[in-house]
Amino acid sequence: MKDEKLEPELIKSAYINNITKFIEWPQNAFNFSMSPFILGIFGNEQLIPHLSLTLRNKKIKGRNWKLELYHTPEEIKHCHLIFLSHLKNSEIEYLIDYLKNKHILTIGDNIKNFCEIGGMINLIGEIPNLGFEINQKVIQKEELNISSELLDLAILIDSF
Repeated sequence: MKDEKLEPELIKSAYINNITKFIEWPQNAFNFSMSPFILGIFGNEQLIPHLSLTLRNKKIKGRNWKLELYHTPEEIKHCHLIFLSHLKNSEIEYLIDYLKNKHILTIGDNIKNFCEIGGMINLIGEIPNLGFEINQKVIQKEELNISSELLDLAILIDSF
């Protein structure tokens, strides 16, 4: 019998993996040509085993990947994408401000007003009606490039 509680994390993991295919990071976001793509989790660590399963035997942007769990913003030294969930608004605002100018894609987990306060992509809705919002201005400020194909599928938030 299928465990229904596992499905949302697997689906979110697939979204994260697929989103990386439509984003380009500047070359200086990586220390070396062989540096791994670092995915950070801040908040709900239950996603880690599901993301590991989704990414098993895959590469991200042609690179090996590494998952890191963070408990404080100060622990984030080098990361390319961070998934944020189960956080208070004050924590989110501080974290988003801390990550400015670091070329880190921020993805929120159904966080109210995430894109309005400076987050980049917010997964919204419930399974099976999961969608996402994108704040293109913030993505551009971080020198990330986003495919028009991904923008066409999103609710665009024009603020910040």
